[in-house]
Amino acid sequence: MIQSAGKVISNKKVKPGYFLMGIRCPSIAKKAKPGQFLTIRCGSDSATTPLLRRPFGFHRISASGFEILCEIVGKGTRFLSGLKPGDKVDILGPLGNGFSVRKGDKNFIIVAGGIGVAPLASLAESLTRIKKAEVYAIIGARTKNALLCADHFNDIGIKTMIATDDGSYGKRCFATDILNEFLKIKRGFRPTIFACGPEPMLKAITHIAEKRGLECYASLEENIACGVGACLGCAIRTRSGYKLVCKDGPVFDIKEIIW
Repeated sequence: MIQSAGKVISNKKVKPGYFLMGIRCPSIAKKAKPGQFLTIRCGSDSATTPLLRRPFGFHRISASGFEILCEIVGKGTRFLSGLKPGDKVDILGPLGNGFSVRKGDKNFIIVAGGIGVAPLASLAESLTRIKKAEVYAIIGARTKNALLCADHFNDIGIKTMIATDDGSYGKRCFATDILNEFLKIKRGFRPTIFACGPEPMLKAITHIAEKRGLECYASLEENIACGVGACLGCAIRTRSGYKLVCKDGPVFDIKEIIW
């Protein structure tokens, strides 16, 4: 874990209510792994509100920096959305435990719901670098205007399926409906599932993975305050007792979680 000053190199609106920020910070970038996260101070040095840092998963990672994909939901994210190239940000990271890929695995499905796609892009890029890997993605969103990253996933060679609640793009269904249908059609395909999204989606994926005996790892979306395991505010129940999303996760074996 490193506290460092990052430099904003880009900050642009990607969809209504969503922005993508590029940050140069080599000291943190070189240690970051897909699935880990960082926290950013959202305000000037003299500001007392927002008091708490805001957590963000690493969206994409390079040798010199990284991107974060954010939804504007309050004062902190609204402040960040207004930053300009050249502005400095106070960053703490990398934090938590990221995704692990078992040696020899070649088959994968990424399932993302809403802003849950944010920490999965860096994972997707790493999976495409595995020789002879077969990688699929399912992205769900409320509507076409809230659909994120589908073009990027297709551009890096991942076969991507889309679900929207209102049918404005892709199929009118949930991402888990597509997952169920896909696994029925593609018999004999036993992928490792990587997921991030709202709790009802992750619960449904748990049932699918258990029924089919598939490995599945999920990045959990919880309210994280300190980010380092001190405040105990992000505790969840697991089969081996209470765990902290910020310290023990945010990535967990989905079958270990007690919903």
